[in-house]
Amino acid sequence: MNFYENILAGLDDGNVTLSSLSKSLTAGELKTEIARYEALLDSKDLKGKAVAVLVNVVEEYIPLFFAINKLNATLVPISLQSRTDDLLGVLNSLDPHIIFTVHEVSGFSFSTAIKDWATGRETKTTIFTSDDCITWDKTNYGHIEKSNTTAKGEFVTFSSGSTGQPKGIVFGNSIFDFTYDCLFKCWDLKPTDNMFIYAAISTFSAVVAMKSVMKAGSNLVVASEFDLVKMIETIEKTNTNKVMTTPSIFKSLYNFASRLRPEVLKKLELVCFIGEKVTPSILKAFPLMEDCKFITLLGSSEAGAIGDGVITDNSDEEIVLTLFDEVEYKVVDDELWLKTGSMFTEYYNNPVITQEAFEDGWFKTGDLVEFPSDRSFKLVGRKKDVIKKGGRQVISNEIETFLQQIEGIKNVAVVGLPHDIYGEQIVAFVVADGVTTKDIRSYCSGRISPYKIPDKVIFIDEMPLISNKVDKVKLKSLI
Repeated sequence: MNFYENILAGLDDGNVTLSSLSKSLTAGELKTEIARYEALLDSKDLKGKAVAVLVNVVEEYIPLFFAINKLNATLVPISLQSRTDDLLGVLNSLDPHIIFTVHEVSGFSFSTAIKDWATGRETKTTIFTSDDCITWDKTNYGHIEKSNTTAKGEFVTFSSGSTGQPKGIVFGNSIFDFTYDCLFKCWDLKPTDNMFIYAAISTFSAVVAMKSVMKAGSNLVVASEFDLVKMIETIEKTNTNKVMTTPSIFKSLYNFASRLRPEVLKKLELVCFIGEKVTPSILKAFPLMEDCKFITLLGSSEAGAIGDGVITDNSDEEIVLTLFDEVEYKVVDDELWLKTGSMFTEYYNNPVITQEAFEDGWFKTGDLVEFPSDRSFKLVGRKKDVIKKGGRQVISNEIETFLQQIEGIKNVAVVGLPHDIYGEQIVAFVVADGVTTKDIRSYCSGRISPYKIPDKVIFIDEMPLISNKVDKVKLKSLI
């Protein structure tokens, strides 16, 4: 069953279903927008076609998402944080049949980069471009029809492209019902709810969260731009009572609203944190919200919703998380292995790492855990060296490989260190000859996503080693 049939078809046309910073749409109005995009795509069935989407207007992105999915295409939302190397890595890996793109976001011309990529290629790519995501110009490049996509699923999210080998994570429509059941109980969703979500709309977590709110008959309130004034005004206007976002974003919202609209905060019943590790001490930052329930949601890019934990003043230093009832688990050498109904299908066009991710049907999460009791656990760390900055995951090795390309850099090690706002910051330790911090930032700018650029660059004479490997514990101790 596609998302349209599963979610929108059963909603009353008069229900207010989606609110953005600029407008609200009923279910009926969304259906009209979906029909417009179906007509634009001029096809009754796009099965086997990959459609990439770079759209920054959420009230257009959501109906376009539904239309592409309804037409049986493989939908691929691409991060608007992507820059040249990220973007080209995804395009070369995916080779989409159709691309929807805005002209420019934050000074970066997506349309130029995409057209440059398509120009000269013999295989056919149809590109839709727009300034406002309403009026679209269509251009065809190439003349040879492409083969159908090999993706074993209905949509693909890409984790990164900076190293030239982006990792596409493939999902089928069937995962949605499983995740919806988990989130429905976790958030206690009701038709009377107005739930505000601020997250990167290209991610799996945002996709399933937004669709879950809509399926429950609640009003989905979404911001596709970081404008605190408009966000607070929209939360007030829609009578928002529930929020899902990262701790760093909510701290910004709280600090702003507590001075100008404190009543908005007092109406909130639930705040769900995603993307960053939190401790009970975070509650001290929200003194106006004593009656609000705070929870943290644990998810995986590959396995979807895994569990949640209530944040209270009585909690230990580490929050105890509880696996959702539907999740099967076991612990192997302190690592959490899972079987869930929201598991990804494969890594796109990469059977080797797909096979490495599983053992006897169990997905190896990379999360190191301790289980004080059955189904209740604490996160201890990660097997992989992953930095979580402002709700986004940055793989240290990816940034190290990228920086090694700079002439004059002899060695580089990237670590994550605590940050008051973003949870973690990116610190690059560099052994180099004739390279400055300015050179590194200049090289990164426009090539990788801004959030991946090191926040600090520290030059050292040589890397500390342990067992012939860089001693990152020692590096962290230097600060």
